[in-house]
Amino acid sequence: MTNYLLLIIAAIAASELLLRLPVLHQVRKITAVTRKSSATLRSNRISDHWKEMVLPTYSMHMGGCSILFFLLLCVVALPVILVGFVAPNGMRNWLSILMQPVPILILCASSLLYILARTRLSRG
Repeated sequence: MTNYLLLIIAAIAASELLLRLPVLHQVRKITAVTRKSSATLRSNRISDHWKEMVLPTYSMHMGGCSILFFLLLCVVALPVILVGFVAPNGMRNWLSILMQPVPILILCASSLLYILARTRLSRG
């Protein structure tokens, strides 16, 4: 029972971080750069020389955004890991619990329910 409560607390903390951190902003930035580079590649009006000059810049920008996106996701997952320090039987037991289907389902369901409730309450 204690593990299920800890799972729900961890899911709520991770969900709150997901809502507060600029994760979706990073996704939008990556998508925008992808569209720009794709449009540049497909354009017949842009010379191959210019494409060779601008595409590495787009790639560097996408790489930087992707690394930041990964770091933000790591921060979002951090509460789930940190709960392992206070979980009964320690971190090893907590990690073995997290690898089972039912706890993963509990994490996902409680996170989705929390995000739904919080976004509906904030909209009014």
